[in-house]
Amino acid sequence: MTQSEVTQALNLARALNLIVASRTVNGALQVYSAAGYARSWESFNSEYPLERLQAMAERMRLRGLAS
Repeated sequence: MTQSEVTQALNLARALNLIVASRTVNGALQVYSAAGYARSWESFNSEYPLERLQAMAERMRLRGLAS
C-alpha cells in the first residue's frame, strides 16, 4: 500500500467514524476507536481494506442523496 493509499484509507475511516486517531508507536502505525481502543494498522486494514472503505463511503453518500 502506498503512503497516499494509507492516507486515503485513514481519512475514509475517520469520516466513517471507524477510527478517531492514529499514531506511530515504535515504528508501527496504530489506530484508535472512539472508545479509545488501539489496534495495529495491519489488523484494521485486513478487516477494512481501502476498497471496502471506499464502498462504505459511497453507500453513505448515496443514502444522503436519497434522503
